[in-house]
This record gives sequence, C-alpha cells and structure tokens, in this order.
Amino acid sequence: MRTGQALNFSIGADVSLTSYFLEHNLQAGRGDQVAAYYLDKTYTFNELCALTNKLGNVLKQLGIGMEDRVLLALQDTPEWLAGWFATMKVGGVATHVYTYLTAADYGYFIGYVQPGVVVVDINTLEAMREGVRQEGGKTILLVAGEELPPLQADEYSFDTLVDAASSVLHPASPNSESLAFWNFSSGTTGKPKGVLHSHAHGMVACESFGHVCQFSPDDVVLRVPKLFFHYSRDAGMNWALRSGARVCLCPERITPERLFDLIRKYRPTVLLNVPTMMRAMLNSPEAANADLSSLRLCLSSGELLSEQLCKEFTNAFGVNVMNVHGSAETCLAYFINGPGKVKPGSSGTIAPMVQVKIFDADDNEAPQGSTGKLWVRSLASGLAYHNEPAKSRDTFPGDHWVNTNDLFREDEDGYFWYMGRADDMIKVSGVYVSPLEVELCVAKHPAVQECVVMGVADTDQLMKTTAFVVLSPEAEPSEDTAADIIAFCRARMAPFKAPRKIHFQPDLPRSGQGKVDRRALLARLSAGNEGSNHALTAV
Repeated sequence: MRTGQALNFSIGADVSLTSYFLEHNLQAGRGDQVAAYYLDKTYTFNELCALTNKLGNVLKQLGIGMEDRVLLALQDTPEWLAGWFATMKVGGVATHVYTYLTAADYGYFIGYVQPGVVVVDINTLEAMREGVRQEGGKTILLVAGEELPPLQADEYSFDTLVDAASSVLHPASPNSESLAFWNFSSGTTGKPKGVLHSHAHGMVACESFGHVCQFSPDDVVLRVPKLFFHYSRDAGMNWALRSGARVCLCPERITPERLFDLIRKYRPTVLLNVPTMMRAMLNSPEAANADLSSLRLCLSSGELLSEQLCKEFTNAFGVNVMNVHGSAETCLAYFINGPGKVKPGSSGTIAPMVQVKIFDADDNEAPQGSTGKLWVRSLASGLAYHNEPAKSRDTFPGDHWVNTNDLFREDEDGYFWYMGRADDMIKVSGVYVSPLEVELCVAKHPAVQECVVMGVADTDQLMKTTAFVVLSPEAEPSEDTAADIIAFCRARMAPFKAPRKIHFQPDLPRSGQGKVDRRALLARLSAGNEGSNHALTAV
C-alpha cells in the first residue's frame, strides 16, 4: 500500500459545504470582494450569498427539505452557483446534468434522480419539458432567465420568486455526514450512475487538493469544462471560492477562439483545461499571438493528457500543465502533478490524505513497476451508487476503499501512469493487450496528432487491435503511412501488441463530457461512411 502525506485536518460535526466553501468568506472580511465574473457583470461574496439565501427560501417554499434532491440543468451562470449552495443550505442534495442532452436523456435523469425541483433555463426548458412528459410524472421546473415563454403547470419563474424572497435564510441542520451532493459516473458502461457524497467528502477533497495547488484571493480562475463536470465544479468553483478566489462564468460553449478572448478579458491566473481543448488551442490560427503570461497554474483532467501534447502545449504557450486524476467515486484528485514537479504523460504522485493499492491478476499487491488494478482509499470516498446495490458492492468494498477498475503502474520516482480500464483489455491471439499502452506508442509517431485504440472484430469475429488516427496537418493518409505507423510500434513494443489495422479519421468524435466517443467511431465503421480519403487500412 502507498500512502500520501497525512494532514492535520478535522471536520466539525455541524459544518455544511455552503458555509465551508462560500459563507466563511464573509467572516473572513471578503464580503465586498468579487466572487464571480459573469459576462460584463461582477458578483461580490455578499451578493452571491444573498442570491443563495433568496433561492434557498424559494426552494423551501417549493417543498425542498432534508435530503430532497434538486437537479440543476443550467448554463454556467450565477444562478447555477446559487442553486448548488442553496440546495445544501436547506438540507437538500444537489445534483446536476449536462445542458446539451436530448429529451430522452432528461427523461432518464428525471426518473433516476426523482428531483423535488429542477432548475432550468431557456436553453434546456423545452427538452426538459419533453423529458418530464416522457417520464410521466409531476416535476416542478424553476425557470431562470429574463425573457421566458408562457409557463405551464408546475413551472415557476426563477426571477419572480427570487425577487420576492427574503435574503435571510435559516439553514437546516445537516451534519458533516449528511448527504450533500451526487457525482455522476461517466456512463461508459451504461447509463450514468449517481455517486452519493456527504458534506465531509467535499471538505476532505478540498483540503487534499489545496495542500498541493493552493488558491488565493488574488487568483482569477477560468474553466474550459462546464460546471456540470465535477472536476470543473470542484476545482473551478468550490475549491476556488473556498480560498476567496474569483471565478469566471461563461454560459456558452467554449471554442479555442472564445477561450483566447476570455483569457484576454479576465487575465486568469488559473486555467482548468482538458486535452481536447489544449489540442484545439494549438491548432488555432490565434495560437501564434496568444498571451498566456497571466497564468501561474494550468490544470488538465477528464481524459488522458499524453506526454507529447503536454510538451507541445508547454513549448507553445510557456505554461506547465499539471495533470490530475480523480473520479466521481473518489470525489478527489488522488494523483496530482504538483507545481514544478510535472512529469509529462503521468497522472502524478499520490495526493495528501490518500492511500492506494495496485493488485495483479491474482489479487496480490503488485510490485512497483508492474501494471495492475487500482484501489483508492480516503475519507472522501463515495458511499454507494444510487439504486445500484450489486455495482455498489463491487466498487465500494468497505472501509472507505474504492475499486476504480483502472489499470495503473508506479514508476521508480513514485509517479503513477494510467494504463487503461481493466474491462477494456483486448484478447489478441490468446494474450491480453492494453489499448492504452498501444495508444501511447502510436501517439509518439511524428505523423500522429491524436489517436484512440480499440478492439474491433474481423469477419471471423476475432479481435484485432485497431487504431483510429488523426494525422498531423503535414502528414498524408496513405497505405504507406499506415504501414509506417505499424512498423514504428512493432519496433517499440512486443510485436503482437502493435495495431493490426489503422483507420485514418478527420477527427475523433466526442461525447458530452468531451471524451472520445468510441461507440461513434465503431458506428462510423459499421455505417461504412468513413470516406475514401481517410479510411485507409494496413494489416
């Protein structure tokens, strides 16, 4: 077992996350300081706390009490922040969902979460209405925005009710072990599952991260992923506000060009990024003239940050990128590349207040340098999946342990390297191969910009290691290029691990979370719509 640094940290029995993350700033004398930038407006801590209290009174008026769930389906706005904190202050459980889903998706979340109130805006209202109709139940919608269409039964104007509410809110009396929020798993093996977390879990996660990456009241924090990603919500909102930092709220989707505009406008000191956007920034025509000199920290999470991309980004913009690795189940970043200690391509070293074990195929602890399944233990670990008892038993075996089902290895310096999912292993000629190990090798080829590797069945239903490759702008898709990539891999790894096929792609489709959508790639193959100019294969 490996153990991160122990911290002298205790949790008060009656402390809630709303007071811990937000309201303590008032006691610290920061009430008149800016807490959030939104478009051309600013919100001080006093104003954000007042909005939170008003909304809390509205939620109580609509029937929200202890451990009742509220679902947020909003763009990144001050109303999102207030909805999160108000829910927990009245004793409810805060949940949130993507704003780019279909009505059927929203219907699933309505049925699964069973929220007492759903807070929506004009962008999600119609799809949520249809989702509620499909689910067939009664759901209260609180609709944010200034110019609303006619509201229907069980729908209320956010602004109208909040404007009439008192800014004095008497909090409920949850203790630190009470349920406070859900994190949603990514749903890569089915529908997203809600992970139950308490107020204490959020505090432990914040303290662990803050010991490595300290925010301060002088920081301005800009996020690429939206608040419905728990990585963005925590590091880019909760943990930032805890330190009195200012957070930037951008409602629309972020493009590279829009991101460069936001950096010019707000001059952030901390940027929460994802590898997909990092690559897009490098490919943008604005990259050559971009000024990122205000940044002192750049974080990356959500998907694998390759060594190549990490180095390219640092060389282009002069900013070191700290990769962090966590999960919905653990609630914290259990591996972190700390400031000045970045090892490109790695997930980092063990975070404070965290213990890890790596198990081999025989369920014995694997020696350093060997790849195995990772278990993580901390006082931030989730309690269970909502309504998933069998899956909960597998993932949360007890004593604060989480079986991540991720494969990792630890190098000689104590850095951990992500090697893929245990359930993604491909059996080739009777031997198991890690797709990620192959991806990392393919990505080092000078002609490759990005790639993903999967097992694809051939006409005999035998699995073939298949690489879907986006080439660098200067490279040409051809049989020779495909053969060269395969030869490159065979020279650097056991030949049976090298990809058997290369499919050149114009891009890699992404899911709502910004991760590569592997199902969409397979659908391209089955539909036969790759296009003759980029669907070349070499065996």
